[in-house]
Amino acid sequence: MTSLLESGIPIEAINEYSEVEKGPGRPPHWEMVFWWTRKPLAGARAVIAAALLPADAYSNPEQFLNDLFPCRRERKTVYQCNPSPRLVERLRGKKVLDPFAGFGSIPLEAARLGADAAAVELLPTAYVFLKAVLEYPKKFSHLTTEITGREAKELGLEDVVKKFNGVKAVADSARYKVPALIYDVAKWGRWVLEQLRNDSDVAGLYDADVYIGTWEVKCPVCGRYTPLVGNWWLARVKGKTYYERLAWMKWEDGRISVVDLNEECRRQGGGSCGELNAKVQTREEEGGGSVEWRGQRYAVPAKNIDARRETAQCLHCRAEINHRVVNGKITKGGRRDGDWYVKWALRQWNELYEKYLRGEVTLEELKNASVRPTLLAKVYVKDGDLQFQPATQQDMDKLWQAAERLRRMWGDPDIPTEELWKYHMGTAGQLSIWTWGFNKFFKLFNPRQLLTLVKLVKLIREAGKKIEEDKLKEGLNKEEALKYAEAVTTYLAIALTNMSDFNSISSQWQATAWQPVKRAFAMRGISMQWNYGDVKPYSKGTGSWNNAIENIISSLSYLVFATSGSPSRFWVVLDDASELSKLEGGKFDVIITDPPYADDVAYSELSDFYFVWLKRALSDSDGAALRPRFVPEAFFDELGLEVRTQWERFAVREVSESVGRWEYFKISATFRDMLAKAFANVLRFLKEDGLLVTYYVAKKPESWAALVDALWRVNGLEMVAAYPVATESEENVVARGKASVLGGYVSAWRRRSGPKPLDLSAERDRVVEEVAERVDRRLRAVSSGAKKKNGTTAWVYAYLAALEYLTAHSPVTLGGLELDSEGLMRQAVAIAFEALLRKAGVRLSDPAAHAYLALRIMENERGYVDSDTLSHVERATGLPHVDLIKLGLIREADVGGPRVAKRKAFEVLAPRGDTVDEIRRVYSAQRGRPVLDCFRQLQLNLLAKTSVTCAPEVREEALALARALVELARAGVLDEDDVDVKTAKVILGAEWWG
Repeated sequence: MTSLLESGIPIEAINEYSEVEKGPGRPPHWEMVFWWTRKPLAGARAVIAAALLPADAYSNPEQFLNDLFPCRRERKTVYQCNPSPRLVERLRGKKVLDPFAGFGSIPLEAARLGADAAAVELLPTAYVFLKAVLEYPKKFSHLTTEITGREAKELGLEDVVKKFNGVKAVADSARYKVPALIYDVAKWGRWVLEQLRNDSDVAGLYDADVYIGTWEVKCPVCGRYTPLVGNWWLARVKGKTYYERLAWMKWEDGRISVVDLNEECRRQGGGSCGELNAKVQTREEEGGGSVEWRGQRYAVPAKNIDARRETAQCLHCRAEINHRVVNGKITKGGRRDGDWYVKWALRQWNELYEKYLRGEVTLEELKNASVRPTLLAKVYVKDGDLQFQPATQQDMDKLWQAAERLRRMWGDPDIPTEELWKYHMGTAGQLSIWTWGFNKFFKLFNPRQLLTLVKLVKLIREAGKKIEEDKLKEGLNKEEALKYAEAVTTYLAIALTNMSDFNSISSQWQATAWQPVKRAFAMRGISMQWNYGDVKPYSKGTGSWNNAIENIISSLSYLVFATSGSPSRFWVVLDDASELSKLEGGKFDVIITDPPYADDVAYSELSDFYFVWLKRALSDSDGAALRPRFVPEAFFDELGLEVRTQWERFAVREVSESVGRWEYFKISATFRDMLAKAFANVLRFLKEDGLLVTYYVAKKPESWAALVDALWRVNGLEMVAAYPVATESEENVVARGKASVLGGYVSAWRRRSGPKPLDLSAERDRVVEEVAERVDRRLRAVSSGAKKKNGTTAWVYAYLAALEYLTAHSPVTLGGLELDSEGLMRQAVAIAFEALLRKAGVRLSDPAAHAYLALRIMENERGYVDSDTLSHVERATGLPHVDLIKLGLIREADVGGPRVAKRKAFEVLAPRGDTVDEIRRVYSAQRGRPVLDCFRQLQLNLLAKTSVTCAPEVREEALALARALVELARAGVLDEDDVDVKTAKVILGAEWWG
């Protein structure tokens, strides 16, 4: 049976719905806790339904979309409504497997569609999250509790009451039914907070709502402690026209002070302070800038720490701290051996801190370390505004008080003393923290943060026991009471992990937002920060316990609604995709998954940040060791022994690319082999006529080659359909918000019926023609609009069409040699580009002109290509990027933005305006390339009224380039308003079209 996915789906409309989920329209349960890759629910629902339905299920796309998203006419966030009952009934009993389930978007949507869904995960952290997303909301949706409107308001359940009772207002004295699970999370979340507020060890440690912390280092020149400030801005929040909030710190008379323009405006009076009409200049790389306001110019200091360049500056004596430490001796900078002084000092601090907690050194010795934690400022939230004050010595004393209390608790198993990984992963920024001496998890938190989190662990554990006792009194049997208590306690534990993400020395102060504390994982990894957030747990803002519980309540309200009426069954399985020894349910109609992308995310190591807290909150303790309690299979092995960390137990089994891991564990592996083995095992569970569907968002061509190798070469599958899909947010500033050549694809695969040889040497023209026809059909089905540049879309469809055609054959030969997966990928790229040129009806023999056209097709709307997109240009043209630079076709570009996880950007050298100077700018860069020279001369003849001529054979090739530009614009591949296209039309004597 051919599926609807194979015959065609309205992918652009589906992608529009998915795009909404990247910003403010994010699904509520995504706010429970950060996870690295989560597929938009709208897209997942559409792909799953299309994979399960026959090709003739709908007579037109509108009917399909209406059944998928019944509320699509009323709201943009279409995932908020469940599929139509007739679609659910049609898919009832179908079976879907996701062997790399992650945070569960795919199995969640499969269940909402009425299918039975199995979600498999290797890592215990993801397994616990899956149970919270998939299992508990449905399992306990039938349990309700009756509460008064007053109680609902006290617990923050007004919206829940309105949603589940269909009322517009909540009356204090009225009684309402709400899901018991949501009520108990709110009730016990409040109980935990009140107990924490009254804890004698925590009481008095918090005054402000937020503290901004960093480190101070003892200057090797003057001997005084200088704070290391990564950014002096406190608030730089833009309003509709001007700035709503402007404040920063400065160094004055040997201490931090605060400049707050909003406060200054209020003091001066005589005008509105709602928005400040100020001119702000920022220097993000330096962390400073300037402000001009009411005729006065203010300087915002530059940061005094640059870890990348291994230098800092003492704020007292202004000496540059680029000193090195060799064999324990401090030397002046200039030599590159030994450790940078600041990094060495932090390693010394971490050793000394642990010795202090063990009782081996005094507090005074700890305070006199070469580096120590400090506080820069404190923040109060009042009437929706932020008020700033410099931190005082009394504020610092509270950190030392917390350290003293931790020392008395040392040896308590609730303090996470597990070690971090000990190897480099090769993924920028994600795993760098341990090189600074933060080699154990408890060291990722300042003393106050750590003490608070440990206290919360104990309270969550106690709450779990009380919940179980209450349910036993209500008449539940022992097993039911335990499972219900497990569910509620799991949500409390997840709130703890979310809070820990905002309260560590890797969190960040973000001056440009009203919610300024950014989670540690905002940059996808655990990295060194110089301005981190420390949030009072009982405040109301982001990073507090209150906020974490509010997120859980909102998440559960959505999940209970989404799953309670579905006839589906769930299986959440803790298992290895390469084994699947625990998977039940027989054969599946569709396997749909989002497999790992080589070294994209180090899941085992990074999610240990959550694991060490989940394990404690969900386990029991005898004071000396942790004991099994809730979800024991996640935290204890088959012998009942505690799993220390995920990285020690699971990293070697995680399907990924990591030389660091492989060297540390002394194993021989490749990502390609691991992926192939996993899919070979997974396919055992697919029905003979079933469909395997994969999301893939890998940026590297080699990673795509690994997928093709696993499915086409090793497991004998052919790609029968593929689409570009909107996935998680693009982190690269060049491609952010734009289609990417190596962006998210979803591809469907079937078992190949047998050998089907293809000789590319003999049949290349026919193959190119077939791919070109497929591209035509695809683009006709895409409603992109005549005025919209659609080169990337055209390229993507050409590329996917070439892959579909080639993978349908095996073996594929070229020049008498059988192609491997890498060779097949290269040919797919080349054939895709040839097919697009075939659409233009021209052949270009000049390499520079050929490459220029490829770059114009693949560039984004800003005129850039990133390094991964450029690799496709290299494959399409046979020219490495260094040659493209030499030819004057591209140049490296600095596009600003964060450095972490950012791919290199290149500007495509093409005229961006129809002026003589702009043509000459590009011409000067490309001079000496005969065909491009001639084309630029023809443009100048047109615009500058010159009369330069070219050699006949060169002119003919230049006119062929002009024809290619015009025809590709006519086909919607290039923008009709592009300067090259407009001038090419006039050069060719063509009439305007449009």
